[in-house]
Amino acid sequence: MSRIKNSGFMLFELMLVVALIALFSVIGFIGLARYSGTSITTDIAVLSLLLHTAATRATCLKKKQTIIIDEYNSALTYDGIRYPLQEGLNFKVLPNVYGPPSAPYALVTQAVTFVDKKIVAHPDGTLQSGTLYIADSHTQYALTTPVSAFSYIRVYRYRDGVWQNY
Repeated sequence: MSRIKNSGFMLFELMLVVALIALFSVIGFIGLARYSGTSITTDIAVLSLLLHTAATRATCLKKKQTIIIDEYNSALTYDGIRYPLQEGLNFKVLPNVYGPPSAPYALVTQAVTFVDKKIVAHPDGTLQSGTLYIADSHTQYALTTPVSAFSYIRVYRYRDGVWQNY
């Protein structure tokens, strides 16, 4: 009896390849989703650290420190160094967001509420009060420095119509 040679792929082999491609795609999408969340967290941490640094230097040097906000290019400049937000993040307000985060009673219309688009750290260590609203395509964040006798920075995320500590 002569043997018949199969020169094609079996259905099982094709199904196995498709399943592996699907599995790697899912793993890739999960990794990408984690990366985008990490970039937001990283940018907010950098901005918060920058404000703390300015307040500390103002106290140590007994001299006012200023952080300049470039709202249109989504960057901050401090001590001659430019700190841009990562791609996909901007100083902006998503539709139907109410604020300020501590008492959301009015529709937010400005992404930057600091006077003259500057954050000033005073020699006594206090920071000028205001809010930076930062958003990606679907999530709103806010970094605030409230009116207070001592400075502290709060970070919020707007989810389901409510501001939450972040």
